[in-house]
Amino acid sequence: MDIQSLAEKFKRRPTDVIGIDISRSEVRAARIRKNGDSFTLVAVNVLGSIVSPGGSLDQPETLVPLILPSKLKAKYASIALSGKNAVVKILSIPGAFDDSAIAKVVDNLNLDNPDEYRISYKLVVEGHGRSESRAMGVALPATQVSGVVSLFHTGVPAPFSVEISGLATMSAFLHGPAAAHENDAVGVMDFGEESSTFALFNKNVLALVRRFDVGTSDVLRKVQESLGVDMETAQGIISDGSFDISQSVGEVMDPLVKQLIVSRDFVERRENCHVSKLYVAGGLVVSKDSLDEIRSSMELEVATWNPFDGMNMATDAIPRELVGQEWRFTAAVGACLATFEETA
Repeated sequence: MDIQSLAEKFKRRPTDVIGIDISRSEVRAARIRKNGDSFTLVAVNVLGSIVSPGGSLDQPETLVPLILPSKLKAKYASIALSGKNAVVKILSIPGAFDDSAIAKVVDNLNLDNPDEYRISYKLVVEGHGRSESRAMGVALPATQVSGVVSLFHTGVPAPFSVEISGLATMSAFLHGPAAAHENDAVGVMDFGEESSTFALFNKNVLALVRRFDVGTSDVLRKVQESLGVDMETAQGIISDGSFDISQSVGEVMDPLVKQLIVSRDFVERRENCHVSKLYVAGGLVVSKDSLDEIRSSMELEVATWNPFDGMNMATDAIPRELVGQEWRFTAAVGACLATFEETA
């Protein structure tokens, strides 16, 4: 073992991480400690927006400081962003995933100006001989990354990683419900505020990932227009089902669901599998009409999950007002778990 390998082996790994899921309207945070193979949820909370009125995550000058309660101050922060204008693709590259294949990742992402993005990849399937390697390539606008990282320029937590919220949700799924699907195919859908991420797994191997410019804000705007109500009232109507908004929801969801069906059918043919269940996360899990639209159109079971299942819980880890809303922290939890996984 060389000196560098020895140093890597004994380098202190993060065991205390806060996952920070940032959207335009709010910040969802979950602090998790790792002890051996077990995880303890220390605290969660929903914080206000870091974006000034009229600003955006693409404009670092419009971001305001993020103030964390003491219970949420871990040593490291794993940050998840909605990732507007991000690019995510499954790349198929002939042969082994060697240095020459890695060099092709940027080219295969088809970016107009790669210098304007922070680019990374994750190997999904290692090719051998004539078989293909499959990797997921990700490109995040550099201004978004530098903007949020600048919020942590001193003190704790120190920024450890930045990723897309929808992909963080996939990490949470792989550490949770995926254990029950080692021999079948399932889908996972994350409904973000401005965009949504859809993935299909066959025997827990990523087979497809797509992003759509449709999010919870689109459904909310449609309900506002249809009923002539403000945003807060629209949010309440979507959650409690006090009005029949199935037509409004259908107008937004129908084009998206058609794309999901095309993607599902493509994977079933290519992988010779059958997708029988779809797990959903994000803002639309509270919308019965949205879930019914997916369930009836795709003719499959739609389910949610609790990202804290299987974790130890510190005293008062979840504020009383957030009990029952565990789904809001799926991406934040996934960001933490991905950090523990990458450094294990």
